[in-house]
Amino acid sequence: MAPEPGGVTRRGLLVGGFCALCAGVAGYEVGRVEKDLNPVGPGVITNSNWQRRRFQPDAVFGVPTSEKVVALTFDDGPDERYTTSVLDQLASHNAHATFFQIGVNALALPALSTAVHDAGHTIGNHTFDHADLERLQPSHVEDEIDRGEAALVKVGLPRPTLFRPPKGFTDEVVDVVADGERYRTVFWGLCVERFVDHTDVRDGVIQLLGHVRPGDIILAHDGGKVVGVPGRPVLSRERTMEALPLLLAGLTRLGFKVVDIPTLLRARP
Repeated sequence: MAPEPGGVTRRGLLVGGFCALCAGVAGYEVGRVEKDLNPVGPGVITNSNWQRRRFQPDAVFGVPTSEKVVALTFDDGPDERYTTSVLDQLASHNAHATFFQIGVNALALPALSTAVHDAGHTIGNHTFDHADLERLQPSHVEDEIDRGEAALVKVGLPRPTLFRPPKGFTDEVVDVVADGERYRTVFWGLCVERFVDHTDVRDGVIQLLGHVRPGDIILAHDGGKVVGVPGRPVLSRERTMEALPLLLAGLTRLGFKVVDIPTLLRARP
């Protein structure tokens, strides 16, 4: 990152002026589904879009459009247990999606990583090993993003231009390192797992479909592990795999076209 005159980085200026930044930002609308749980402050987990917008107001949360399009996004892959199934389901519904891949997972499964791109989907950077960025020092945030990008390029993917912080946790440092430099950060408005992980899958999908509006971004997961990182739990995505064909069929029935993020952005008036 190039220093400002006098040797001070933009990131350093932003971190140093954090209190002034927070005092001057207000008035963002709380999302339809996610609720604001905590006040925003240094080190506070950003677990709602209201909080995320305060740190990254230029990030993508959806687009205002009357066109019946929604973007489907998948995090934490590639994963040999689930990614191929997701690709098959998308192909059967003529749908496209954006996959935010973890660098270490792409390096472990390079053929599967590139198969996602070869099937016509967009790949985004999801850091190198799925670290909680708001807990890291600024130099480590930059390292996570840079190494994630380098891993994707190493396996043969185009250099990503889209970024999503793991778990949606962000802060003013991520804003400068990601949005302020070379990426478009993408969040979401609806999450498949929130609707299906703790209830009947079919009922959960019906509830989810009731919330969908034109221009929405939907989050799902095609990965449940971080390869080679000890101590990380291995998560099952079986309920997501059960929900996906129901979701795709339901969106089609409602007249929605399922697209990737670049296509969604082009639907903006």
